[in-house]
Parts: sequence; structure tokens; C-alpha cells
Amino acid sequence: MFRKMFGGGASQSEAYEAGQRLFHEAMAAATEYRTSEAIALYTRSFEKNPNPAPLINRAKLYRWRLQFEEAIRDLEIALRLDKQQGDQFGFALGEELRDCKVLATNRFNGQKDLFITDLANKGYDHVSARLVDSIFKGDGQLLGYHMVNEIDNVKKFEVITDFPAVKILLDNWMKDQTVIDSVLSNPGIRAAYLDKRMIFEMMICVYEHTDMVKMRDIIVRKIWCLLNPPSIRQALWEFGLREPIGS
Repeated sequence: MFRKMFGGGASQSEAYEAGQRLFHEAMAAATEYRTSEAIALYTRSFEKNPNPAPLINRAKLYRWRLQFEEAIRDLEIALRLDKQQGDQFGFALGEELRDCKVLATNRFNGQKDLFITDLANKGYDHVSARLVDSIFKGDGQLLGYHMVNEIDNVKKFEVITDFPAVKILLDNWMKDQTVIDSVLSNPGIRAAYLDKRMIFEMMICVYEHTDMVKMRDIIVRKIWCLLNPPSIRQALWEFGLREPIGS
């Protein structure tokens, strides 16, 4: 697919060669979940040689980070470029764009300012708890699945130092990826979770990325504490998760 987007095998311009090299470096980084590096490389690739491929791949990474507005921007530009360059991928791009716009509905339907004002008035702790309660309604299995799914997504696609609670859990409780994979491979819970996940993404993406990151980390922390009550054999690392949450 991307070979066609970049062009054939004939001798190419210096800009083309640089763009292609950066694109392949970005794909390698993305494969290894060096997501921030991959985003930067896709950006440089597009700047060197404007074509849809880097934008499509960058949009996928933005989508995994729940940054749907950025993903929509990339997909819209990629769609216009694709039409100018042969219209080979319009259908797939259109489908991806529609999905992102559905997920980002609350960012564009006039509700965003209400969400942000509510967060400013009531604080991260209150809004995060209300969001989780309204979506998962206290279902322990779904809450546990969501927590592990978020830990996995943060590990692969986000800047881990922006998620202190997730980092504590990854450094201590979930060092082994097979533990994560084992939980997420449960087909029954996964099937029940997917609709809830869509609602979660539609709600959380309303906030700016820095606020969204903080809320996602708080939610993971709250779920872990709910599902793992303190005991007399509490490990030292747990205390950081049980400290009162600041605003």
C-alpha cells in the first residue's frame, strides 16, 4: 500500500528518498511501541515528501492516544492528497475518518466547554470517579479489564512518565507482559467491554490531552485500589497509590 503512495522503484528525488527513509524509520519505531519517536519521524517524513502514507500512520497513533482531533486532521489531509495522487485509498481513509469523527462527537457538538467547566469546578478526582461509575456501573470484571487495557495502552502508546500510577503498577505488579496479555485475551469479557470502551473514549477525549492523561491515570489508580484493598502485608510500593489524590 505505502509503496504505491510513495511511488515506484525508479530513481527518485532527494526529498523523496529522505521522506521514504524517515517513513521506514517511523514504522520501525511504531512496531517497537516507541510511539512519540514514531510520531516525530512521520512528521519529518511528511515534511520532506508530502504524501498520504505518513499522515495515515500518524493518525493511527494519535487514535491510540485518544487524540481524535489530531487524527481527524491528518486523515482529512491524507484524503485530499490521495484524491490528487490517484484516489487509491479513498474508501479506507473515509471509513477511518468517519470512525474518528463519531468518537470525537462530544468535542464538536458544542458540549466541550461544558465538560471543561465542570472539570474546573469539581476537580479531576470527582469527574474521573463519576465517569467510571456512569460507564462501568461497578462491574468488577469490566473495571478490572479496563484497568489492564489502559495499562497496556499507556505502556505501548503514551509517555509513561506522564502516568505515575500506571508506572508504579508496571514497575511492580505488571512487569510481565504475559500477565497483561492473559487478562486481555478473555473473549467473553472483551466482547462485553468493547461497547463500554467506545463510550469511555467518546467521553474522555473531550478534554485536552494533558487533562485526559491525568484523568486516565487517576482512573487506573482508583480501580486498582478498589479491587485490591489494603492488607497488613501491603508492599511498600503500594503506598504511593493509596495517597490522597490532589486536584
